[in-house]
Amino acid sequence: MAKPETLKRMLIEQHIDSNIADNINNGYEDVTDKSSKKKKATYLFHAVSVLENELDKKTLCKFMQSCACTINSSLDKSVAQFAKKYNDLPLIEKIHKLCEIKHLGSPVLQEDGTILINSGVAANGVYRCTCPQIDGAEIKEPTSLTYCMCCSGHYKYQYENALGIKLEVKQLSSPLESAGKRPCVFVLAPIDTHMS
Repeated sequence: MAKPETLKRMLIEQHIDSNIADNINNGYEDVTDKSSKKKKATYLFHAVSVLENELDKKTLCKFMQSCACTINSSLDKSVAQFAKKYNDLPLIEKIHKLCEIKHLGSPVLQEDGTILINSGVAANGVYRCTCPQIDGAEIKEPTSLTYCMCCSGHYKYQYENALGIKLEVKQLSSPLESAGKRPCVFVLAPIDTHMS
């Protein structure tokens, strides 16, 4: 998920109705990127709840995916180097080598051509969310998968750039929506042979 200050900026850049933005930010004006994890988590979960109630599914998905914390980040350089270095390899070999890049999960090319990504981390049999904005914050009850759409945006963006193909992404499970019972699992499906 985007840092709080980035989320506030994205509400403006993505032209989210000002009444919705006000509903998200009222009472949270003092939340910054340097706030405690608990305070940031409270704000971010509140924002997601408001967005779920106010936006249609397509707009919500587009907005949340645009909030991925690794879009235009230092990870882009590693992914660009990977794409250049392994451009001529078959897809299955590229997928195998993607494990070398930190923050891209553990991808597996499935027989149907989809890419399964597992990025869960378990401690004492309990999976925890790997989102840097809330990692370590106490989550007391299951949370909607909507929060995780930003991570789906992260995988979509970085895998499209690494592999040179357009992808659709779907999240199958999350520690947030399962109260720690299941890991983060995503499926990426190619929708084109090459990016235009």
